[in-house]
Amino acid sequence: RTPLNIILGFSQLMIRNGSLNSQQQNYLNSINRSGEHLLTLINDVLEMSKIEAGRITLNKIDFDLYELLDWLQEMFQLKAQSKGLLLSVERANALPKYIRTDESKLRQVLVNLLGNAVKFTTTGSITLRVGLDKTGN
Repeated sequence: RTPLNIILGFSQLMIRNGSLNSQQQNYLNSINRSGEHLLTLINDVLEMSKIEAGRITLNKIDFDLYELLDWLQEMFQLKAQSKGLLLSVERANALPKYIRTDESKLRQVLVNLLGNAVKFTTTGSITLRVGLDKTGN
């Protein structure tokens, strides 16, 4: 990951420099987006290897679930709209605002889920329904 982080760091410095023409700026933006995507893939592979080795650790904290759901909807709304899709997030009435779990793991799962839903849905709508199971979890 270190070489990729160096590439991303320098590309971001060059973007902020402001002395590039628009074509060069576009090239750097593309390099940066692709690098960020590659870094995410590398992190996912590393995380998967930890899971398979049974070395995964959960960092449970109390956090605002509503804030996470709002962030997810904002993050994927434009992409969904650009494909002519309707994206909605539905919360059960009894859904607590604060929950205790590993926020980053939950965020990763939901980002992957919604990302794939937007990517592979060609028409119609995508709905993320969030609720409690019969045991109240």
